[in-house]
Amino acid sequence: MSEATLSTTRRRKIGRVLRQLREESGYTLKTAGSRLERSPSSLSQIENGVQWLRLRDLGFILDRYNVPTDLRAALMTLAEQDRQPGWWDAYKDLVTPEALDRASLEHDASRIISTETTFIPGLLQTESYARAVNFTRVPVRPDDVIDRYVAFRLARQKILRRDRPTSLEVVLDEAVLRRIRGGRQVMRSQLRRLLNESEQEHVLLQVLPLSVDPGPAYVGQFQLTELGNPTILSTVLTDHFTGQWILEDDKDIYQYHEKFTDLRTSALPESPSRELINRIISET
Repeated sequence: MSEATLSTTRRRKIGRVLRQLREESGYTLKTAGSRLERSPSSLSQIENGVQWLRLRDLGFILDRYNVPTDLRAALMTLAEQDRQPGWWDAYKDLVTPEALDRASLEHDASRIISTETTFIPGLLQTESYARAVNFTRVPVRPDDVIDRYVAFRLARQKILRRDRPTSLEVVLDEAVLRRIRGGRQVMRSQLRRLLNESEQEHVLLQVLPLSVDPGPAYVGQFQLTELGNPTILSTVLTDHFTGQWILEDDKDIYQYHEKFTDLRTSALPESPSRELINRIISET
């Protein structure tokens, strides 16, 4: 896809803020375009997140709107990140643009929170578990393609190994731990991996027991990703049978934050969660 049509989460965020700034300034697309030396159609594409802006052009627009220093810095940071190449570029021919965008967001994330009801989260999967999950995909994939999908998934986990790792908070349904994927040995190794990861300071892992009814806090599986400290961009990613959805509306994100907080109160604390995982290992 061309730069003019490839929309990313960061680009859409910048566009939404620019539209808000224009409207707060009382400009129409036509009057703002004249002030910013752009056609109304070009400005509309920018605000819709489908046209890439050079940093100097974004800076020019922000100056014209008299944007406060902190907001200006946040938007410029997002624009810089949007153009950074990354390891994920090697998988453009394999995964969807949404999956590439997700990997890019994770790379720059300061915090990720996640709930899972079906699979171990990709950021915590062992290679054997990831391979077993990919073998069950429909349509069936050739071995060499599965190898690349597994490599892509494992590469995402580098954010937990760097000098300043991303903070990861996860609530897992007990059913995820008991569902056999790839055989008992694969599951035992995967559960031990969870125990090891849960000992890391930047990883918080809780289990929601089958015996607990979480009520309306149980909204299924999702991943909320935050960039910056303080946060300059938040997104919610949910998987479905044929792909992924990315939610970007602030109201939606706030509700997912609230649901996750409520769900954590229903889940076991960290130490009892590890004890439950150990019991499941002994039973597997």
